[in-house]
Amino acid sequence: MTEGQTRFLEPHYRLVYAFIFGIVASSIQSATFLLILTACIAAWVCFLHSHQPKHLLKRWLKFNLFSVLVWATLSWKIGTDGVELNTHGIALAKLITLRMNLIVLSVWLFLHHVTDTILVQAITKLPLPKKLKHLFILTVRYIALLSELNEKMDRAMKARGFQPKCNLYTIKVYSQRVALLLIHAMLKAEKAEMAMKARGFRV
Repeated sequence: MTEGQTRFLEPHYRLVYAFIFGIVASSIQSATFLLILTACIAAWVCFLHSHQPKHLLKRWLKFNLFSVLVWATLSWKIGTDGVELNTHGIALAKLITLRMNLIVLSVWLFLHHVTDTILVQAITKLPLPKKLKHLFILTVRYIALLSELNEKMDRAMKARGFQPKCNLYTIKVYSQRVALLLIHAMLKAEKAEMAMKARGFRV
């Protein structure tokens, strides 16, 4: 691969490619074409992550929890005879699910081996307003911090012998976990806002 070809695979170019691909994927109306494209990119992503298939599968299943909610809400409607299947809603849920999976798989593909640090460096090279760059960098930074906090909470729950089950206690524990994450996110946002104002940042 030549130096010029390598330059077009730099992280900031890959961010642009992922953004453009996401716009194109959002405009595709054919479910069949979306399915074929998603399957091709999924195969490519699986090949790149062949050394850790369980981790990849776990990430994909977590992401598709939202798809379950989409299908649960769009597949039904209240008609003259009560609750009945919504064929239009099912078709829409299919499109939304395929587009979501296509976009997230393409992001995993384009940003393969791109760490938080590399991502921040890539954002600074994009032709964006300075304030927008700062906001993107802060977003990446605090998402990483909240991810670390979530992992610590997960380890703490496992160390205390917590086993998730289909009962009220599990729902209560996970509700407290989500509430704690939201509180930490709010505190981090307030601290970031104060730090930005102290440095003269104005929207």
